[in-house]
Amino acid sequence: MPDLPLKGIRILETSDILALPTAMSIMADMGAEVIHVEYAQRPNFYRFLGPYPESRPGPNWHDRSAAFNASNRSKLSLTLNLGSPKGKDVFLKLVEVSDVVAENFSARVMGNFGLDYPALKGVKSDIIMLSNTGYGHSGPWRDYVGMAQVIEAATTAHLTGYPDRLPGKAGQSIMDLVVAWNIVNAIMLALLHRGRTGKAQWIDHSMLQACVPLAIGPLMDAAMNPAKRDNQMRRGNRDAVHAPQGCYPCTGDDDWLVISVTSNEEWRKLVAAIGNPAWTQDARLATEAGRMAAHDELDRHISAWTSGQDKMQAMELLQNAGVPAGAVLKNKEVLANPQYQERGFWEMANHPPETGIGGRLYGGRPFRMSRTNGRIRRATAPLAYDNRYILEELLGLEEDEVLDMEDEGVASPYLTGPEVGDMRVGNMPAGYRPAAPTGQGLVERGDAHSYDPSYNETLGQKASGSATSKGRMPVEE
Repeated sequence: MPDLPLKGIRILETSDILALPTAMSIMADMGAEVIHVEYAQRPNFYRFLGPYPESRPGPNWHDRSAAFNASNRSKLSLTLNLGSPKGKDVFLKLVEVSDVVAENFSARVMGNFGLDYPALKGVKSDIIMLSNTGYGHSGPWRDYVGMAQVIEAATTAHLTGYPDRLPGKAGQSIMDLVVAWNIVNAIMLALLHRGRTGKAQWIDHSMLQACVPLAIGPLMDAAMNPAKRDNQMRRGNRDAVHAPQGCYPCTGDDDWLVISVTSNEEWRKLVAAIGNPAWTQDARLATEAGRMAAHDELDRHISAWTSGQDKMQAMELLQNAGVPAGAVLKNKEVLANPQYQERGFWEMANHPPETGIGGRLYGGRPFRMSRTNGRIRRATAPLAYDNRYILEELLGLEEDEVLDMEDEGVASPYLTGPEVGDMRVGNMPAGYRPAAPTGQGLVERGDAHSYDPSYNETLGQKASGSATSKGRMPVEE
């Protein structure tokens, strides 16, 4: 098997939430050795979120969060208190043997630790450092807190939603995922530059600026037409130019079909596909302008047709006729969809047996490479899982030194079995377990449509006992 493209690149990651962890998982999937550094008393917030396998947190709940595990695979886990002198010293020793440091603290934090770019460059002359903040390290908003929805408010929220309602949120942390791919691109460019020049570089990455292109059309309209009234209003599911476009009800519980007609030719194909009903012969509907003016009427007629259709069959009918259409897939339908399966998008990752997670499916990358295709090289490591390897084998510290670090709270040991209940994670007391309703409980309180206890078998997942090796979980080359 050919070497992965980022083999030989080592990245130190100190991160929280979603954007930077996702970016680093992508780079780890592509061969980089990513060391995820967390402080056990303030670990990644996603460890606290769930959901948990079979809705059971367990005593090691901080290692069982699916939200965390989905965005932190293929990495090594190290616990380190960067606020302590010894923790800082160990971190700088790791910098000496690394290529990239990636962090997403607020703008002042790394400087307060004494670990800003000048400090890192002082110990590694060609280090690349990426700092991801909400608004960048300069400007009047430098010290503002930047979360995905806050960034959305300053970029696209005024365009999202329905005309008679409040600005809306676009799904699940879309801004974080846009930011993640921008981070990957920026680091790759810095690595290319260093390969040519041997020079270090600091990347001051702004989530705000990464997400502006999502509103580029309306923004350019405002820039090119300064005297024009700001008429880029919220349109719901409709398009600014083409019609009909919308999300239409189908048979089945909460089943929907999206249709987007972008030309007169596609309109004629839609008419033919649905059987040339009498209402389609209205002369107004022959042009884009006429269809835009009659959009409400069109939506009523199309909804009447789709209401009697299975969403998948209707999608296939229209797509085969040359009309852009897509069934709205629920989460389980996405996981079991044959298009994803044929492309090998969902990959099985086997967690260490002590986590009780087993083998689970996680999303891969949106591309295939003919020679150096990436893969999930390892399930997400439990907290502190690789401490001994990193501190003793990589840095050459003695076992007594590592034990002293654990006693002093500089590093937290990896705990398994009954002793994991004695571990304090974040500000939670020892023995804390988050509440998590059962699958049936979610149905009863209205947070789920149904509960299928055999679903793991449908997906080929194994709920426990599917780890492939004993001892330390390997990272595939």
